[in-house]
Amino acid sequence: MPKPSPIPPNGSASAYEQWLASLFRRNGWRVNVHPLLGDREADLIVSQNGSRYIVELKVASEGRGDRLVPLLAQAILQAQAIAKASPEPAAALAVVAAPVISPRVAAHLQRFLDENVPGVAVGIFDREGFQFFVGPGLEKLNASPSSRVRRRQLPLPESVPLFSDLNQWMLKVLLAPLVPEGLLQAPRREYRNASQLAEAAGVSVMSAFRFVRQLRQEGFLDKDDEILRLVRRDELMRRWQAVHLRAMPELPLRWIISSKSARQLSAALHSYSESPNVKHEPSQRLCLGLFAAAEQLGFGFVHGVPPSFYLENLDREVLAHLGLSPEGAERAPDVYVRVPAFRESVFRAAVLRQGVPVADILQVWLDVAAHPARGAVQAEEIRRRALAPIFKEKP
Repeated sequence: MPKPSPIPPNGSASAYEQWLASLFRRNGWRVNVHPLLGDREADLIVSQNGSRYIVELKVASEGRGDRLVPLLAQAILQAQAIAKASPEPAAALAVVAAPVISPRVAAHLQRFLDENVPGVAVGIFDREGFQFFVGPGLEKLNASPSSRVRRRQLPLPESVPLFSDLNQWMLKVLLAPLVPEGLLQAPRREYRNASQLAEAAGVSVMSAFRFVRQLRQEGFLDKDDEILRLVRRDELMRRWQAVHLRAMPELPLRWIISSKSARQLSAALHSYSESPNVKHEPSQRLCLGLFAAAEQLGFGFVHGVPPSFYLENLDREVLAHLGLSPEGAERAPDVYVRVPAFRESVFRAAVLRQGVPVADILQVWLDVAAHPARGAVQAEEIRRRALAPIFKEKP
C-alpha cells in the first residue's frame, strides 16, 4: 500500500492531519478538509464506495495509554455529534495519533474499545508506520512499521490464540456455507471484511479484525480473493481438532427416576428448554453432545456409550430439574455432563432437533475424535458423510 511522506519528528497536529488526509487520498478516498456542517467543523470528511466518515483526529505528544484513551473517547463523542448533524448520512470515525505507539498501548486501546464502544469505527497511527483502522472499508489502510523499526517495536498488538472461543465460533460462521443446514446454526453468506463478519457473527469488530488478521498471517485466507475464503482447510481442521484432543472433565450422573428409555436425556433437555420458568428467567444453556448428538443429527455410528450433554455451568438445581443427580453415579453412570471450555462456540452453533438442543456437527466431529469408545471411527464417519465439502479444496 502506498504511504504518504513521513511525519517530521517534531510534527505538529496539523502535520498529522495532513498525513492522514494524504493516506486516504492515496487509497482512493475523496477527502474534504475542515468542512463546515452547520455550526460544527469536522477535521475531515472522507468517502469511497458508499462509505462516508466524519473524521475527528486527536494527537498526543506521547504514546501513553493514559494520554490516548481520554483523547480517543473525546474524538468518538465529537465525531458522533458532528455525524448526527450531517445533512448526508455519515458514520463517525475517531482517530488518535502519537509519535510512537507501542504494541502494549495499542492493545490497551483495543480493550477499551471492546469493553466500552464496540462497533465504533476507529483509527490509530504513529509516525513510525503503525496504522490500525477498523470499520467498513477501512481495513486496507492497516500497516505495520518498517523493517528498520520492527527491531525495536512489534508490528501490531498481541494476538489472541487462533482457536479461542469466539474465534472457533467465527470459524463455524465462515465454514457454514459448506455444512448442510440443520447441522449447524450460523449465518450462511460471504464476507468481504472483518466488519461484515463481526456483524454476522455478533462479535465486536475488534475481535473479528484480530481473527481475520491472524488467519491471513498463518496463510489460511485466500490472498487473491476479495471474499474471506478459507484455504489450506485440511491443515486448519487438523489443528482445530488437536485443540480438542485433551481429555475434558466429565461428571457422571444417575437418573433420579429412570424410564429405561434411550431418549430419556433428549426428553429431559426438551422439557427444560420448554419450561415456562426457564423461558421467563435467565437460564443455563445446554445441549446434547458427542455420540448422543451424532445420533440425534442422523450420524449415529457408535452405540452403547452413556449419553453426554453440555451445560453452561454446573448447577444442582438445573440437574435436579432434568431429573439427574451425581449421587452414587461413579460406578454405573447413566449420563455424563460436561462444562465446555469454549462455550460460545458450542452453544451459539447448536441446532434444535424436534425441540431438543443439539451440538452442531462440527462440534461433534471435534469432540468425539479423542473419545476412547471408537471416537476416531465416529469422527471419520462424520467427516466422510457431513463434512466432505470442507476437506475438498480446488487445486
